[in-house]
Amino acid sequence: MRYLILIVVVINFLMIGCNRKKEKFNNYQIKNTSNEIENFNEFNIRFHTDSIFQLARVNFPIGGKSINGFKKHDWTLKNWEMMKNLVVETSQMKDYKHSLTKSDTLIVEKFWIPESGFEVERKFKRINNKWFLIYYNDVNL
Repeated sequence: MRYLILIVVVINFLMIGCNRKKEKFNNYQIKNTSNEIENFNEFNIRFHTDSIFQLARVNFPIGGKSINGFKKHDWTLKNWEMMKNLVVETSQMKDYKHSLTKSDTLIVEKFWIPESGFEVERKFKRINNKWFLIYYNDVNL
């Protein structure tokens, strides 16, 4: 009986912690109080390793969709899956084609397998000197 009570307490504690994490990102303070232009490489690392920071830099709704077979949906806060793969200059994955287009205000990265129905495209845009994900298309037919 003591173990059952302990398990219930631990589960409740974890559930409360997870709910707080979802609420916290709205109030997440991004440290860029000056007009300094955010470095994309620093943003890239933080965006792909810090889930709260990532959510703060995606202003839903964004362009693009998730298409997996017959399942298709727009990206929302509720169905968002954290991105963990950094934007890279050249891909080490031999099976995929990769392209990267960069300017001072826009980064576009694409991965695809020719004639397979698989393609991922994401776009990051600098807005008010900070980088944001503005488009994510994840197609796997």
